[in-house]
Amino acid sequence: MAATGVSAASALRLATLGERIAKLHAQVGQGILAERSKRALAEAFGQFDTTLRQVAGATSGTEIRENYLLLGMLWREYRDMAGRPANHDTGRKVRERCEEVVWIAAKGSRLIQDGGRDGQSAWALRASQASVLSQRIPKLHLWRRWDLEDDAAKRELRESEENLGRTLVALREAPGLEGTLLAQLQSAESQLTFMLNAAKELAKGAAAAKQLEFIAKTGDHILEATEQLRAAFEASPAA
Repeated sequence: MAATGVSAASALRLATLGERIAKLHAQVGQGILAERSKRALAEAFGQFDTTLRQVAGATSGTEIRENYLLLGMLWREYRDMAGRPANHDTGRKVRERCEEVVWIAAKGSRLIQDGGRDGQSAWALRASQASVLSQRIPKLHLWRRWDLEDDAAKRELRESEENLGRTLVALREAPGLEGTLLAQLQSAESQLTFMLNAAKELAKGAAAAKQLEFIAKTGDHILEATEQLRAAFEASPAA
């Protein structure tokens, strides 16, 4: 049985927040927009708590309930790790738990979607998937600076950059995309270009802290735009 009262797109926000928390933790530890990142990290903790309660409280069916019970247990550990002083050592622990939290959160979204009773627009889910990637890409760049990268992470970064570009292109086909919504999508596309350019400069060894700040900021701008798109699509599921 699927969830009731919650969409797959809304449930996927937990994966976005899981990625965002790891990103902000690394920003604090590396002095990238440090004070702003500390405030944003505290806000992300609260947002995850609230969203998890809302999603878990609106679900039914044994498999989905068990998925969110597990996510709740992992979340308590993850929050504790990400709340500790940010440095390379805590970053390594955050990385291990982040991957589990994001995977289980994404699984919950898939279970809701597969249940066949998610009446919300598939366009909202695409926008939410773009939100996840907007935080994953900067996170992976920050982890690279901490030497928390292996071949799998390199592949994930490359695929995430490609998938974000493809997802934004796909969103251009959404019915009724005009006015403010079109402007939000265009903003996200522009910010992705800036992000990829900064990543190229970073790879050349140019002013690492400056380029990472650009990457972090563009990720947040893309997140803002895609979250507005998600909310608009969910408000008009027939669009």
